Amino acid sequence: MKKFLLFFAMLLSANSDIFAQMPEFNPEVKRVAVFKNGYAFTYREGEATTSSGWAYTTRTPIGVLGTVWGYSTAPNTKVMQLLASEAEKSELERVTDIADILLANEGARIRFVDAYSNPSKSFEGTYEILSKNRNFKLSSVSTIQEINIALKTETGVMFFPITNIRNIEILGQPKYEKPKKTKESRLSIKVDGVTDGQKINLGIAALERGIRWIPAYRVEVKGEPIKEAKLELEAMLVNDLADLKNSDVYFVVGVPSFQFQNEISPLSLNATFAGVNTGFRRDQNLSNAIMTQTTSRESAGFDDGDISPTSPDEEKGTSFSAEQLYLYQANQINLKKGERMSQRLFSLTVPCTEVFEWTLDDSSKPDDEYARNTVITQPLNNKVWYGLRLKNTTGMPWTTAPAVSFRDWKPLGQNLLSFTPTGGDNILRVTPATEVIGSHKLEEKTREPKQMRFSGSTYDYDLVTVEGTIKVKNLKKQPIELVLTRNVTGDVLLASDGGKVTREGFNLQAVNPNSLIRWNLNLPTGEKEIKYTYKIYVRR
Repeated sequence: MKKFLLFFAMLLSANSDIFAQMPEFNPEVKRVAVFKNGYAFTYREGEATTSSGWAYTTRTPIGVLGTVWGYSTAPNTKVMQLLASEAEKSELERVTDIADILLANEGARIRFVDAYSNPSKSFEGTYEILSKNRNFKLSSVSTIQEINIALKTETGVMFFPITNIRNIEILGQPKYEKPKKTKESRLSIKVDGVTDGQKINLGIAALERGIRWIPAYRVEVKGEPIKEAKLELEAMLVNDLADLKNSDVYFVVGVPSFQFQNEISPLSLNATFAGVNTGFRRDQNLSNAIMTQTTSRESAGFDDGDISPTSPDEEKGTSFSAEQLYLYQANQINLKKGERMSQRLFSLTVPCTEVFEWTLDDSSKPDDEYARNTVITQPLNNKVWYGLRLKNTTGMPWTTAPAVSFRDWKPLGQNLLSFTPTGGDNILRVTPATEVIGSHKLEEKTREPKQMRFSGSTYDYDLVTVEGTIKVKNLKKQPIELVLTRNVTGDVLLASDGGKVTREGFNLQAVNPNSLIRWNLNLPTGEKEIKYTYKIYVRR
């Protein structure tokens, strides 16, 4: 038993020596995949010299639960263990008061006068501090009053309360710094396959919070009529996490799923996630739309110098796909913590045509409208928009982002370009139309009483047949393309002029389905009338 205890004590002593002599290394963020929601997957790497296979760093990531791991890029080596701990750290800081000065220079030779007993006589000698508190926490008045000075003179030792001392002179060069002990978090790495003194490259990967990117487009239209446009995507990088020094940054397009993103890893001791400056988020709906890729223009809050491209030639940055995500790559990025930057990701010419777009929605309370009126004229809250139809021929998806359009340095407008897959097309609204106007009228045709049973109860309804008439007038001298969308609460029976009918958000328990009619029309100069018919159940 004694031998076992002796062996155990020797083992503890050996481990203590190992941790005491463990060399420190300082990893930098070499690669980072940045998401638009403020999270980023960081890869911190640095050269380390191990002792008994161990090395540590104080540059610890604040990682999400289950995402922190260590790795080595050296051949035939592997990381076996990560150890999170706290260690006491000694620093020097500037003294702030007389008590600190006396503690910092204890043992020095001083000269002073006793302001109470004999203010005309000076006293000189080396001194010691007499106090219960000697750890530089003497700032309170009550504590300072408890300090005494023991002054060693040629004849003996004299004692003075610190409150009596005036005109202190430290003979020689005084010390203006005091020791300070703090706690620091350490992450130690145990590596297998290395020898003492061997230099290897160690890394720590983690999903952290503190870096986000905000996309923005510039669209420059070309030709008369417009046939193409130069599309440029820029990434605004907001860094509130750590310095980036010649780092490779991957801007992620897509909606990541990290189930435990709000849970901090136990390897991040006494830490909280870094904040992200959200100054761009003046409109929370817009911010959510940009981060989640999909939105309607209405839900994003869109109701109603030299801005030419900075790239002399068309250019396309490195990009690639990773399963359901897409990544734009930018190399050798330098960005300090707290800084922001804008990075051009691509500048490419894509097919583009002019288009007019009009979306008509139902009233917010259709039951009331149909119950009170026989003929209903719907208010024109939805404008006819002049827009640009952009075809994605870039070979990469377009993320949801604000887009500003212009021609020959003249700005045309700004709106939201929603997510567009490779090979797809999208309409970017530019400005409300002035040369294409329209009106919309709803007219009740028939009304039949009906009864429906739900959960054992009978309810009275009216089955109302409604005819809608849309009139569009083209005041331009040339034909236009019009994309007309009608969102209807009810079952569509007929749509003229080749209108395509689909159902949106089908709900088996709903009395009335949500239907959508879409027309793609080429309208010559003049007026065009479009009709459609649908039926809707209205509660009595």
